[in-house]
This record gives sequence, C-alpha cells and structure tokens, in this order.
Amino acid sequence: MLKKIIFPVLAMLMLAGCATSTNTLDVSPKIVLPSQDPTLQGITISINGADQRQDQALAKVNRDGQLISLTPSRDLRFLLQESLEKQMTARGYMVGADGAVDLQIVVNNLYADVQEGNLRYNITTKADISIIATAKNGSKQTKNYRSTYNVQGALSATNAKITNAVNTTLGDVISDMASDTSISDFIKANAR
Repeated sequence: MLKKIIFPVLAMLMLAGCATSTNTLDVSPKIVLPSQDPTLQGITISINGADQRQDQALAKVNRDGQLISLTPSRDLRFLLQESLEKQMTARGYMVGADGAVDLQIVVNNLYADVQEGNLRYNITTKADISIIATAKNGSKQTKNYRSTYNVQGALSATNAKITNAVNTTLGDVISDMASDTSISDFIKANAR
C-alpha cells in the first residue's frame, strides 16, 4: 500500500522539478534615450542588426552534472536594433528603408562567464557592440561600445542572477550609445 502512494508522489515531485527549470534568460535591458537635437532637419536613416557571435548561448552553467546552455528570450540583433531606432528617433532622425546613412548594429560578443564553487558564485558579463555607419557618399565610420560587469554572491548563480548581470551590461552599453554623439555627428556631416 505504501509503495502505491510513495512512487506516484516521487514521480510527481521529479516532474515538477523539471517543469520549473528553464534555459531561457529574459533579456530586457533598460533603454536610455538621448535628448532631441534641434539642428536636425528631416534626415532619414536606415537601421539593421547583425549577430556575429559564434555561439548563441549567453551563458553555460553546470547544473546537476550537466552543462546547460542559457539562451536569450529575444533575438539580440532585433533587441539592439530596436534600442538604436528608439535612440535615433529621440534625437530627431526619421527611420526608413532608404536612408541617407545606413546604420548597422552588430553584436560582436555578449556572454556571462559563470563560476560556481561550493558556497559562492562569480558572474562576469562582457558585451562588445559595434555601430557601423555607411553614408551614400562612401564614407564609413565604426564605433565600438564595450562593457564589463562582475557580481559575486553566496550559494548558486540562479537564472535570475545571470539575467540581471546580462541586463546590467547591456543597459550600460545602451546608455553609452545614448550619451555618445559621434554617430550622430557623422550622419549630420555625411547626409547631404
């Protein structure tokens, strides 16, 4: 009688444990917008994204003796393309298909290196993002944005902690993009 009760209960607990774990990180960094540039006069730009990373995983962690790849909830190139579009629109540019300057935002690297010991974890997240501006007159400019973030703590590195580290790093890069005017200066100089 006891076996008839214990085995189904154990099976349900094991299945419940499997159902709660996920290999997806909810990537949603804070998007900082720059102030509007009053000198812009109807300049249209086009924006697209690219992901040059060799591996689509954001992190690899050892869980229960297995190496698990954690992937983003959204396609990173579209996430960063959307961020750049919001920033350029906030500056006063119009975004369209055939712009005076083409912008490409490239994900060169975004990875969280997760180290876990018996009682502590260490997460180091690195981001390397490029914006390549190409004008119709042939001029070209590449601007790189890099950020590193490190967090340490007790016990294990949960998905929430890894997600927070990735979002912080991406948020720093997006903030740097908002405060940097070099791409905007290039567009203004080459859009005519």
